Amino acid sequence: MEPNRKRSRSQMWEHFELISPNKVQCLHCSMQLVYNNNTSSMLRHTVLSMKTSRRTLFMVVDRKQDLDDPGFKEFVGKLDPTYTLPSRQALKKMVGEKYEEEKAKAKAQLQSVEASKQQIGSPRRTAFREPGRQLALHTDTGT
Repeated sequence: MEPNRKRSRSQMWEHFELISPNKVQCLHCSMQLVYNNNTSSMLRHTVLSMKTSRRTLFMVVDRKQDLDDPGFKEFVGKLDPTYTLPSRQALKKMVGEKYEEEKAKAKAQLQSVEASKQQIGSPRRTAFREPGRQLALHTDTGT
């Protein structure tokens, strides 16, 4: 006679949390399901959620949509229903501000490099070195 083997725990428990003796909660979407000592409802929820997610993802990928496309807005709404997409003008402004911010950071870093400046290989390539840091610049003057 073989010894009793402990039944292995279902992989569904990696995606759900028991919140009461008869309820579980999905760790991905927070939906609560009735739990009756088996994982059927969890499996059904997972399969349906995956189908919906894939359908939504392919809807966006297949169309290569932009911000104004209703399909893209629907996709974002499924990701986070509380999020409102910025307008094209607001996004343009945000990107411009981020660009200026990063440009200022890069300039500040370049100005802080006070180490040796030397030509490397080509007259259009310059290296700046300081202990623990190195920066090489290559300029193309179009000649």
